[in-house]
Amino acid sequence: GCIVSGGTVRNSVLSSDVRVADGATVEGSVLLPGVRIGKGAVVRHAILDKNVVVQDGAIIGVDRERDERRFKVSEGGVVVVGKNEVIESS
Repeated sequence: GCIVSGGTVRNSVLSSDVRVADGATVEGSVLLPGVRIGKGAVVRHAILDKNVVVQDGAIIGVDRERDERRFKVSEGGVVVVGKNEVIESS
């Protein structure tokens, strides 16, 4: 199962062993097994591969230019983050 502890998840698919912390927002995304979303983090229109950790306050899928410097972004604006990545807030 998954644990969504005070966070918000909309129009998304969560695999097993996903954790979404307090105040986090996940929208229009696919989170594969073992993903961790930290407190206050925002993930929009993204695919996060296995064991990705989005640290407290980090943002993915909000600023396309910033995302393109760090990740693969499709023509349609979907951000893809590879396995075992740790995404820090800036």
